[in-house]
Amino acid sequence: MQLMATRVRKESYTVDYAGFWVRFLALSIDTLILVGIILVYNGIWGLASGAGFWGGEVTDSGLPGTVARSGSSLWAVSTAVLFVVVIAYFICFWRWRGQTPGKMIMRLRIVRFDGAGIGWGGAVMRFLGYIISILLFLAGFLWVIWDSRRQGFHDKIADTFVITVPRKQSATDGVSRYKSEKAYETGR
Repeated sequence: MQLMATRVRKESYTVDYAGFWVRFLALSIDTLILVGIILVYNGIWGLASGAGFWGGEVTDSGLPGTVARSGSSLWAVSTAVLFVVVIAYFICFWRWRGQTPGKMIMRLRIVRFDGAGIGWGGAVMRFLGYIISILLFLAGFLWVIWDSRRQGFHDKIADTFVITVPRKQSATDGVSRYKSEKAYETGR
């Protein structure tokens, strides 16, 4: 019996791993978006609870003259809803496109080693890694600075990489609007 060697086609790709500062800017953009969502949500919640858009003292309608406490069950529900919104923001965007809006703006994408999307499980693991990175005094985020593949703890936990997405080539890239350099020089 003769063993036949099969030829495996190897392809070489160059990957540009995203560094700390560009990832920091992307996360900052996401944070600003989430702050906007939270402000609008709190304003709507305040209007619905009778406190006005920017809040203030809320009186309990059952007991005139008493002020509702922030420890009330409605406050707990509001906080839980906001926590779910933050979790859903990251996990759903990571699953859907491999990018949050901040990463889209900064042209970054989260991928697995084979270039595939991260899926629901990878997105959840990555978010849990975010929590761990925060609990370790942001060490998991700062690790990107020293890692050769620019992976933070959350990337290592979810087995993901953040790469820079190359710009798409347009049909006019590299094409002069003049038919020749001579025409440009003469002004024709």
